[in-house]
Amino acid sequence: MHPSIVRAGFVRAAASAIAALLVAASCTSPAPSQPAGESSGVGAPASTTVLTNGKIALLDSKNTIVAALAYRDGVILAVGTNDQAKQAAGPGAQVVDLKGRTVVPGLIDGTLHGVRNSVDCFLRQVRHDTTASRQDALAAYTARAKDLAPNTWIFTWSGWNVNQLDTIGMFTKAELDAALPNNPVLIQGVGFTGIQTNARGLAAMGVTAASTDPGVLKDSSGQPTGQLTGTAAALGRATMGKQLRTVSIDEQVACMKAFLREANRVGLTAWDDPAGNDQFDPQGRQLELLAGEHGYQAINQIHRDAQMTARIVLHFSCFTTGVPALDCVKQYTPTAVSLVGDDWLRIGGMGEELTTNMTNGLYPMPDYQLAVDYLAQNRWNLEHHAQSPAQQAEVVEAWERANAKASIKDLGWRMLHPFGGAAYPTNDVLGKLKALGAGVVLTNSNMQGQLTQEHPPYKRVYDSGTRMCLGTDALNVSTYAPFNNLWYTISGKTLDPAVVGVQPDQRLTRDQALRSATVNCAWFVHMENKVGTLEPGRYADFVVLSKDYFTVPVDEIRTITSVLTVAGGKVGWASGDFASLAPKQ
Repeated sequence: MHPSIVRAGFVRAAASAIAALLVAASCTSPAPSQPAGESSGVGAPASTTVLTNGKIALLDSKNTIVAALAYRDGVILAVGTNDQAKQAAGPGAQVVDLKGRTVVPGLIDGTLHGVRNSVDCFLRQVRHDTTASRQDALAAYTARAKDLAPNTWIFTWSGWNVNQLDTIGMFTKAELDAALPNNPVLIQGVGFTGIQTNARGLAAMGVTAASTDPGVLKDSSGQPTGQLTGTAAALGRATMGKQLRTVSIDEQVACMKAFLREANRVGLTAWDDPAGNDQFDPQGRQLELLAGEHGYQAINQIHRDAQMTARIVLHFSCFTTGVPALDCVKQYTPTAVSLVGDDWLRIGGMGEELTTNMTNGLYPMPDYQLAVDYLAQNRWNLEHHAQSPAQQAEVVEAWERANAKASIKDLGWRMLHPFGGAAYPTNDVLGKLKALGAGVVLTNSNMQGQLTQEHPPYKRVYDSGTRMCLGTDALNVSTYAPFNNLWYTISGKTLDPAVVGVQPDQRLTRDQALRSATVNCAWFVHMENKVGTLEPGRYADFVVLSKDYFTVPVDEIRTITSVLTVAGGKVGWASGDFASLAPKQ
């Protein structure tokens, strides 16, 4: 039976009635309630499903592994043996035979720019996050163009390294002309200077052999090679951006649904979304991306239509040049309420930036202090960049001063992707964050292999007791595939075989890495005791894996995807043996 959208009220877990049958004890906290109007997902009319014959990692405190799991109305009902789960489910439940596959809780990304895929249409993108074959990469452009009208721009923006391919190097203009004879393309990748385009792209930009812009690179015969730097690259972004900003709301909805499917395919069931800046503004301005008629309309529509298959926490960022932090904060706070929503779509608060008016790489004082004071006093959630070591010290000290005026300890503030290598954030900064009840999101931007000394101290932060969640900061600066991220933190390797990544003493074990992308991240999406483990009473958010994460060779971890992803009992992705469960598109 395919999943269907069912109008339903709040539901209750019945774990207490079958506690004696469980291998793992039922949770003592109240079962989460599915928001009204949400689907209960796969299953019989009673909305009950049983997974059997699996290797189901609960990620509870005992690292319990069970063979079966039952869930009803989107909430886990029981775990244990096949017979125990079936008995708890009762007659009429749908049974899904896992055939020995490994199941883990749905993965959570601590900072993912996912909602931008509505405006920066995901249906016009080609990603190479896990691609190793040059031929496959080029074929992906041809496949994407089949669903698009001629002259529609296609783009690849970060998340890969040109040295990860079996034949290394950026694609040539000739290769791209053969793959995309009717569509312009822009491609950015680590290991390549500037951006690359094809003949269609050059024509759309008005670039010819006669162009005098030094950013238009030419071959020995004076013909453009397709490589663009400086102002020529900016022209490419603006030209494509002009077309992107004509995408209608209905098209944005389709683009966002496509990204939700892709997120589910790679194992994601939740993320914290910091909005972000517009990299393709037609006028080349520095400003917020999700604004005006190209803002949150698409994700709101998907939520209203009860078609969310991942849980998202939204934030409001401030990127417009010249706007003080306090002014931008006051622009948003009168029209939205922090930490209000449901467990599918929630307004988090402010961030990832409050201002871009930097002075010597630091946030302007007293403006930044006034802004965080205002947020603390008005009980707002905040997440914020603190990239350089100096920024990390500045930000946490500003938060301490704000906390002295109004406690932030229950507001869920967190520091985003601190850089500086294995020594940063310092133990002093981590201690201050912990004392404030704040957390830190460590990201994998340098997994692409561009910097040899800028890899996070995962183990030290994990051991510090400060709340930590793994994040990607994708899609414009990194790979979004969560098992890519886990591979990086465990192996220490990068996408460039020649570039060493995470220091050996700062790498995580498989268990530590998985916990840092599941149960330890529940707090970061404001769903503690609701997601992150597969214990009774939690939401049925889980991923059936293509390979066994716990036993495959470490370098195969990055190739793991999902064959069945379920969030709140709703199937978001299904393939292979589980293809019959796939939602209708």
